[in-house]
Amino acid sequence: MKAKDLGYAIFSGLLVASLFPPFQFEVLAWIALVPLLWVLEGKRPHQAFILGLVSGLVSFGIIIWWVKISMATYGGLPASLAWLITAVLALYLALYPALFAFFMVRIHAGGTFFTFLMASPLWVSLELLRAYFMSGFPWALLGYSQYRYLHVIQIADLAGVYGVSFFIVFVNAAIWHFFRFPRKAPYALVIGVSLIISLVWGYGYLRLLEVPKVTAGASRAVGIVQGNVDQSVKWSPRWRRGILEKMEELTKDLRGRFPKDESNAPPLIVWPEAAAPLVYQRHASERRILRKIAKDADSYLLFGVIGRRNVKQGPKLTNSAYLLGPDGTEVGRYDKMHLLPFGEYVPLARLLFFVKKLVPVIGAFRPGDKPEIFDAAKGKFGVLICFEVIFPRVVRRIKNAQFLVNITNDAWFGETAASEQHLSMVAFRAVEFRMPIVRSANTGISALIDPTGAIRVRSPLFEEWIHADDISLKKDGPSIYARTGDMFAYVCAFISLVAVLLFRSRRGSRMWYDR
Repeated sequence: MKAKDLGYAIFSGLLVASLFPPFQFEVLAWIALVPLLWVLEGKRPHQAFILGLVSGLVSFGIIIWWVKISMATYGGLPASLAWLITAVLALYLALYPALFAFFMVRIHAGGTFFTFLMASPLWVSLELLRAYFMSGFPWALLGYSQYRYLHVIQIADLAGVYGVSFFIVFVNAAIWHFFRFPRKAPYALVIGVSLIISLVWGYGYLRLLEVPKVTAGASRAVGIVQGNVDQSVKWSPRWRRGILEKMEELTKDLRGRFPKDESNAPPLIVWPEAAAPLVYQRHASERRILRKIAKDADSYLLFGVIGRRNVKQGPKLTNSAYLLGPDGTEVGRYDKMHLLPFGEYVPLARLLFFVKKLVPVIGAFRPGDKPEIFDAAKGKFGVLICFEVIFPRVVRRIKNAQFLVNITNDAWFGETAASEQHLSMVAFRAVEFRMPIVRSANTGISALIDPTGAIRVRSPLFEEWIHADDISLKKDGPSIYARTGDMFAYVCAFISLVAVLLFRSRRGSRMWYDR
């Protein structure tokens, strides 16, 4: 393996990193993996693994560098330890492109055309593994890079974000095969690839015309409040009343933007995650204030707060969302089910006992037991709290809702590209489930997202912001993806497993690296 080989791998990693915020050169997605595929020829599996690892380290090192900000600036870790954890996370994520390169070399015993066909299923299989292994961290999957290219991402209502990742890798592999093995790229291959590209773009074009008509139902007035509360004072007891007063004033201003028509249902006003910085059951006076805010606004009020559940082990805290009615009564509650590792709980707590001592700010939260679909007069909706929205399997539990609400506190990201990266994943949930999404974030990015994935309106970062609007409620049944889930990705995983086992057993075959 030569220095030039490492150069190809690094170049591919830089291209992949450039696809995501803050760079967003999405058009490069169609060639980003070509340098890595190109350099794998003639390599042994362990060499391919190293090249894939280098490429992944470069790309993920750039994409998730903000983890250091979250842990040091807001999490209280020493800067050196925060950098170390960020490096370890980048190394872990780099294992997936490393495994991709390793297995691409292994399965090449089937020939170059077979390798071309297997690139996409293999890549998707590893993305699926990353979404589930150790509770999952499916951040910056390749398909998310195209969230602004609406014609491309409409296939997500069939196969999820994995379908878009499949298509991107397919085009990369086709370009690699055409230029690397021009004599083995007959016209049939070129025509076939062109046809598939045309089908994807054609489907996207048709769905962008059809979806607004199909999903348009009765309208629902919604409002978003972005309080822009500084994370450094958010949980200080002496700031608690001041924060609620600030949210109350913003809510009053927002309520004035809705037409006063008694024939319409009261609007739904959405506050961010942990907008009320208190334990709901412990603070009776603050509960009365929240009920008064909902009653004075004559609106449904959804807000994030710390909840408490009594279980056998004693009282446990939850990251919760409460819905109050226009009369101030409690309509419902949802407890976050998919908690954030090293943020809301410590995984493998007995083994990693020292983490809690190093970072006392990490919470010991209890996950919720079940999903909840709220009924807010002319609109049934499900709530996703922060990190949950990046997991389609969580959203599938509320697939019968008419719209989705995502509340979050992305202040932990600071003024990095992480907030935009997070938003890109929210846009995909709208396409996959063909539902509008109302998003309220403490410091941004708050947004309204249409069922096509189009971000209709969005807030600036680290500014107070309110917005009143109408959304169309979903009126038809669940999308194909909502009904089938990650079946497409599982099929890719099965095909990849068979291919790996088949060519691993054919030890007498001439391998790619034996040429």
